Amino acid sequence: MKKLKNLTIATDRNGQGGIATVLNGYANEHFFEMTNSEILISHSTNAKFGLLSQLFTFGLCILNLIYQLLFCNIGLVHIHMSSRGSYMRKSKLIKLIKYFNVKVVLHLHGAEFREFYGNECDATKQAKIRETFNSVDKVIVLSSQWMQWLKTILDDPSKGVVVYNAVPALEIEKRITEEFNFVFLGRLGERKGVTDLIEAFKYVVQKHPQSRLLLGGDGDINKYCKLVETLELTESVKLLGWISGDDKLNVLKQANAYVLPSYNEGFPMGVLEAMSCNIPVIASTAGGIPDAITHGIDGLLVEAGDTNALQLAMQSFIESPTQTKKMECAAKAKFLKNFSPQVIIPQIKMIYTDLGAL
Repeated sequence: MKKLKNLTIATDRNGQGGIATVLNGYANEHFFEMTNSEILISHSTNAKFGLLSQLFTFGLCILNLIYQLLFCNIGLVHIHMSSRGSYMRKSKLIKLIKYFNVKVVLHLHGAEFREFYGNECDATKQAKIRETFNSVDKVIVLSSQWMQWLKTILDDPSKGVVVYNAVPALEIEKRITEEFNFVFLGRLGERKGVTDLIEAFKYVVQKHPQSRLLLGGDGDINKYCKLVETLELTESVKLLGWISGDDKLNVLKQANAYVLPSYNEGFPMGVLEAMSCNIPVIASTAGGIPDAITHGIDGLLVEAGDTNALQLAMQSFIESPTQTKKMECAAKAKFLKNFSPQVIIPQIKMIYTDLGAL
């Protein structure tokens, strides 16, 4: 009998966003070699020819998948999915895979999937989503909050499992600066609470003129440039555009605090990266963030949209350096215990083993 082979279906690893970051983390830990897995690309965020290119990429994925299902001994297919278009593509692939009676692990990443399901889908579409989720063999979600929602649509709740995202520990040498730098990394938009962050920072910088806000990410940059100008913060707020690699590390070296006041999240990679770098975190209670940050112990949590609480949290990091230092040390310890690849990768491998794919 041929050796078992596993497949991973996901977005392009060279793209932007959380799924690409997760896949690159797996690759760095040799996960795909350990599990004899091949990656099939279903979508690329770097497509140069728009819709035509995306259709070609998806079509190629389908053809490759059919070939693998016909001629290889497939143990399971691990599908990384978010919401909307990602769900539409992946649900079709799941139906195809189950036609061949092959096991499927569905890995849910989309921070807005609950809103997509509850607010954008009618009863017929919701039934189709439930059918898709119940047809697979395992559903991985990123936090305990997401698990609570998942149980409402699974006929067999034991199919669901929480596996946190993992990032490699980033060992950086912090730069000593006269400024106190608050850093945000992610797509600039209302879902991430960027307007709230800028408006809260306006009052922080009035009390602490040495503070700075560094915003790294793509999205509606022009909108936030105009807001910064309107609030007369051009000397204190810097919009850096999308940054990665060494550029991101250089920004993290300057960071005195990491801020993420999101309205919706899965399990944000940026929070984990900050924890691994000994950077204290201020974040909202959205999604899986409370699984990573315990308020007052290893960071500070505020309710999304509460700009006054956000302002006070930012000021407290500046005004209470001893307490801030204790929280950043506690966050690094929690990261090493719960969110490092050395902890998470074995959990994924165990799922493969339990499903007979290893």
